Amino acid sequence: MNGAITHIQRYSIHDGPGIRTVVFFKGCPLSCLWCCNPETQSFQPELEFRQSLCQRCGRCVEICPLVAINKDLNCQEREKINRNLCNLCGQCVEVCPSGSLNSFGENWSLQEVMKEIVKDNAYYRRSGGGITLSGGEPLSQPQFAFNLLSECFKRNIHTTIETCGEAPRLVFEQILPVTSLFLFDIKHLDSDIHQKLTGVRNKTILNNLHWLAEKKVNIILRIPLIPGMNSKKNNIMGIAKLAKEIGIIETHIMPFHQMGKDKYQQTGRDYSMQKVIELRLSPKGKEVILATQKILEDSGLIVFVGG
Repeated sequence: MNGAITHIQRYSIHDGPGIRTVVFFKGCPLSCLWCCNPETQSFQPELEFRQSLCQRCGRCVEICPLVAINKDLNCQEREKINRNLCNLCGQCVEVCPSGSLNSFGENWSLQEVMKEIVKDNAYYRRSGGGITLSGGEPLSQPQFAFNLLSECFKRNIHTTIETCGEAPRLVFEQILPVTSLFLFDIKHLDSDIHQKLTGVRNKTILNNLHWLAEKKVNIILRIPLIPGMNSKKNNIMGIAKLAKEIGIIETHIMPFHQMGKDKYQQTGRDYSMQKVIELRLSPKGKEVILATQKILEDSGLIVFVGG
């Protein structure tokens, strides 16, 4: 069985302890407004165009069988590909000499992914690192996620999964024995607001979080902190109370940033967060982070800013 993967990031010092290899899965049941990996949202393959790398050689125009590539070599980034015509054949990617055209969502076999993972075995051992499944939502490809976690677990490679929690209980039951750490995202406790921000209600997410906590597994609660959306005091206090009630002791604040902005244009998407402040880059934003941190720490939680 193959998995749809957008990319594999080696030597990461985020998303779990130590030095890690992060495998980004394609597809997510949520569509968070602030998502910094929009290329992982859709379950279908996608084509990316990065104008800054383009040499304007015209090879992509010449080879496209459906005339889906704009003949104007100086067109705007979003106008490069007619996505209604493109069938994702990949011929333009193959002939592009600069890498300005890229395909997201290629099928990887278990053996191919493991070949990348084991390259850094020495770093895992020395740093206490391992692999992290991210995305997208890894549990939206449950069998491939389980196979990958199982193979790493057999090799004594520390396994972490970053999840939004929106998956059937049976999936969590399957991966539980082969997962060392869960990085569990909490966006908002109000289900109506959660739906407005992410496209889905939070009942399944909260039920899965409670179930995992009952199993006494290692969980770090992660809060994507988005000003004006989930940063209000009552929501943060509610998350702190929930964490204490179910026995979670560590939380990570993930401050909003604009680093994923260009990806929206490169994949032909609209981006609605242009005017939202980057929390770490402004005095007002830093106040929001500190206020959130204080609420969580005053509740007795261990708090880190960042992953």
